[in-house]
Amino acid sequence: MTSLRRNFGIGEPVRRGMELKIAREGEWRPSALGGSAGVSGDILVGRDTEVSWEDIYTGHELSAGVDFHAEMEGKLKMDW
Repeated sequence: MTSLRRNFGIGEPVRRGMELKIAREGEWRPSALGGSAGVSGDILVGRDTEVSWEDIYTGHELSAGVDFHAEMEGKLKMDW
């Protein structure tokens, strides 16, 4: 961010930070569909062409999956 600020002024790092925040807050998929992949954030950061260990094995492979409907009800605050 320091080099961006030196080259483009204060506007560029602020804009990129805002875009990253919006991408991270708005990106959500149910775990039944593979969970949140973070593709938009990876594109903005520049990691869209690499595949790392954490992209494949998230650590939740052996745990029991959450029911799709229960997860959606929790996300949409429909737990009456």
